Amino acid sequence: MNNQDRELDLKETMKTYGEMLFKVCFIMVKNKYDTEDIIQETLLQYYVDRPDFDSEIHKKAWLIRVSQNKCKNLLKYKKRHSYIQLEKIEECLSIGKRYDNEDMKEFIELAKLDYKYKSAIVLHYIEDFSVEETADILEISVSAVKMRLKRGREKLKKTYEKFYLEEVL
Repeated sequence: MNNQDRELDLKETMKTYGEMLFKVCFIMVKNKYDTEDIIQETLLQYYVDRPDFDSEIHKKAWLIRVSQNKCKNLLKYKKRHSYIQLEKIEECLSIGKRYDNEDMKEFIELAKLDYKYKSAIVLHYIEDFSVEETADILEISVSAVKMRLKRGREKLKKTYEKFYLEEVL
């Protein structure tokens, strides 16, 4: 594949998977700029490595896995270096303009979950991967995915019950 074909492939990949990668990464790192950097690094790795995929599903899974690993690395780095990112609520809202208020509340609550829960929830419920595919992408067992989904749902349920109870009172 020559450079021109590789560039066209990269543009097509960004067009096809860019928004999905943005959502998945933003939920993990909770910062627009870090998300954009991670997507750029993921696409650069795709361009340089030139992986050979069996199918589009395999390609999508590879992109998600690489971006998830980069998110994990960034979060570990920030934790290790006591870096505290104070996010502005208007940044969250500006990203959420394409969602209605109810969807935005869910998006923000999901972003507050621990990484291990939100990664499983995003892959399974938002990106429609099966439990087995989610386990492969996250490189954990099927039972671990099921447990993370269960615990993530419980945490979200507690948050929503508290939110709706306060709203009624």
